[in-house]
Amino acid sequence: MTTYHALSGFQRDLLEAIAAVENEPYGLALKSHLDKRYAEPINHSRLYQNLSTLAEQDLINRDELDARTNEYTLTDAGRKALQRHADTLASLCEQPVHKSRQ
Repeated sequence: MTTYHALSGFQRDLLEAIAAVENEPYGLALKSHLDKRYAEPINHSRLYQNLSTLAEQDLINRDELDARTNEYTLTDAGRKALQRHADTLASLCEQPVHKSRQ
Protein backbone atom coordinates (compact mmCIF):
# COMPACT_ATOMS: atom_id res chain seq x y z
CA MET A 1 0.00 0.00 0.00
CA THR A 2 1.37 3.39 -1.00
CA THR A 3 1.33 6.07 1.65
CA TYR A 4 0.44 9.67 0.89
CA HIS A 5 3.96 10.87 1.68
CA ALA A 6 5.53 8.25 -0.62
CA LEU A 7 3.82 9.95 -3.57
CA SER A 8 5.51 12.72 -5.52
CA GLY A 9 4.24 16.24 -4.96
CA PHE A 10 2.69 16.18 -8.43
CA GLN A 11 0.86 12.93 -7.64
CA ARG A 12 -0.48 14.45 -4.41
CA ASP A 13 -1.62 17.48 -6.40
CA LEU A 14 -3.37 15.12 -8.83
CA LEU A 15 -5.32 13.50 -5.98
CA GLU A 16 -6.42 16.97 -4.86
CA ALA A 17 -7.32 17.95 -8.42
CA ILE A 18 -9.45 14.82 -8.88
CA ALA A 19 -11.33 15.69 -5.69
CA ALA A 20 -11.70 19.31 -6.83
CA VAL A 21 -13.12 18.54 -10.29
CA GLU A 22 -15.45 15.69 -9.28
CA ASN A 23 -18.19 16.92 -11.60
CA GLU A 24 -15.82 16.87 -14.59
CA PRO A 25 -13.17 14.21 -13.82
CA TYR A 26 -11.50 14.09 -17.23
CA GLY A 27 -7.83 14.50 -18.12
CA LEU A 28 -8.28 17.92 -19.71
CA ALA A 29 -10.20 19.26 -16.70
CA LEU A 30 -7.44 17.99 -14.41
CA LYS A 31 -4.82 19.62 -16.63
CA SER A 32 -6.73 22.91 -16.60
CA HIS A 33 -7.06 22.80 -12.81
CA LEU A 34 -3.33 22.13 -12.36
CA ASP A 35 -2.27 24.67 -14.98
CA LYS A 36 -3.81 27.35 -12.76
CA ARG A 37 -1.58 26.26 -9.87
CA TYR A 38 1.72 25.64 -11.65
CA ALA A 39 3.99 28.29 -13.17
CA GLU A 40 4.50 26.23 -16.34
CA PRO A 41 1.79 24.37 -18.29
CA ILE A 42 1.50 20.70 -17.41
CA ASN A 43 2.88 18.36 -20.07
CA HIS A 44 0.26 15.82 -21.26
CA SER A 45 2.75 12.96 -20.96
CA ARG A 46 3.56 13.86 -17.35
CA LEU A 47 -0.13 14.09 -16.51
CA TYR A 48 -1.16 10.76 -17.99
CA GLN A 49 1.92 8.84 -16.78
CA ASN A 50 1.20 9.96 -13.23
CA LEU A 51 -2.50 9.17 -13.55
CA SER A 52 -1.51 5.66 -14.66
CA THR A 53 0.80 5.32 -11.67
CA LEU A 54 -1.97 6.38 -9.26
CA ALA A 55 -4.35 3.89 -10.89
CA GLU A 56 -1.77 1.10 -10.54
CA GLN A 57 -1.44 1.99 -6.84
CA ASP A 58 -5.24 1.73 -6.45
CA LEU A 59 -5.57 5.36 -5.39
CA ILE A 60 -7.74 6.31 -8.37
CA ASN A 61 -10.09 4.59 -10.80
CA ARG A 62 -9.62 5.10 -14.52
CA ASP A 63 -12.79 4.29 -16.45
CA GLU A 64 -13.09 4.57 -20.21
CA LEU A 65 -15.99 6.78 -21.31
CA ASP A 66 -15.26 6.48 -25.01
CA ALA A 67 -12.32 5.70 -27.30
CA ARG A 68 -10.67 9.05 -26.46
CA THR A 69 -11.82 9.96 -22.96
CA ASN A 70 -11.16 8.47 -19.55
CA GLU A 71 -12.80 9.45 -16.29
CA TYR A 72 -10.70 9.61 -13.11
CA THR A 73 -12.18 9.22 -9.64
CA LEU A 74 -10.68 8.59 -6.22
CA THR A 75 -10.86 5.07 -4.84
CA ASP A 76 -11.69 4.58 -1.17
CA ALA A 77 -7.95 4.29 -0.49
CA GLY A 78 -7.25 7.51 -2.40
CA ARG A 79 -10.01 9.39 -0.60
CA LYS A 80 -8.82 8.11 2.80
CA ALA A 81 -5.22 9.12 2.06
CA LEU A 82 -6.34 12.61 1.06
CA GLN A 83 -8.61 12.87 4.12
CA ARG A 84 -5.86 11.77 6.52
CA HIS A 85 -3.59 14.45 5.08
CA ALA A 86 -6.32 17.09 5.35
CA ASP A 87 -6.95 16.08 8.97
CA THR A 88 -3.24 16.33 9.75
CA LEU A 89 -3.03 19.81 8.21
CA ALA A 90 -6.16 20.90 10.07
CA SER A 91 -4.75 19.73 13.40
CA LEU A 92 -1.45 21.51 12.71
CA CYS A 93 -3.35 24.73 12.05
CA GLU A 94 -5.53 24.20 15.12
CA GLN A 95 -8.64 23.85 12.98
CA PRO A 96 -11.47 21.46 13.80
CA VAL A 97 -10.83 17.95 12.54
CA HIS A 98 -13.16 16.60 9.83
CA LYS A 99 -16.44 15.41 11.35
CA SER A 100 -15.92 11.78 10.31
CA ARG A 101 -12.71 11.67 12.35
CA GLN A 102 -14.02 13.24 15.61
